Amino acid sequence: MSAPAGWYPDPTGVTGVTGERWWDGTQWTAYERAAPYAPAGMWPKVQVDTNTVWVWLAIAVTALPYATLFLVDGGGYLHGVLQSGSSAAVSGMIQWQLQTLAVSMLGWVAMGAGIVFSWLDWRELRRRGVPTPFHWAWSFFALLGGGAAVYMIGRAVVLRRRTVSGGWPPLWVWIGVTVIGYAITFAWLFWFIGASFGGLTSSYS
Repeated sequence: MSAPAGWYPDPTGVTGVTGERWWDGTQWTAYERAAPYAPAGMWPKVQVDTNTVWVWLAIAVTALPYATLFLVDGGGYLHGVLQSGSSAAVSGMIQWQLQTLAVSMLGWVAMGAGIVFSWLDWRELRRRGVPTPFHWAWSFFALLGGGAAVYMIGRAVVLRRRTVSGGWPPLWVWIGVTVIGYAITFAWLFWFIGASFGGLTSSYS
């Protein structure tokens, strides 16, 4: 029998005509039931590989917004502010604003890619036989500033309950990427603030 994990009519006949037995995707298990529906949250754990290529790609794109900080020309902005009033400064500020808009768009593209990869990950987990994996639609919280946190945490918790292998490695990697990303962001902000004060001090000295 080649079918996804789930409840099927008991081929052994032990549970009677209306009984069902749990198929884990490769073999029949000892789990059985007489009722047509299993109680919520009572799925037996299945033995499947929960590390899909899509979840790792979703984690990878969460690092892109942090990387775009290095594309922002902080020095160009400071130069435009300190030389305000001249035509060159106005032109420079317009170029800086266009550059910042392009960098912001890259961040939105990364969030969109993360949502698509979450959907593909959810679809692949279902194909492998995971019963009702954490729904990919929770990844839309990334658009509200929540990043991939909701999907990654929910995914790991649900896989822990419904699979033997669980889903912790992607969660820990995502946490590590996020911590490093925040550290890079704060370091960039400190540099920018320091450079701003240094430029203002030198211009008025």
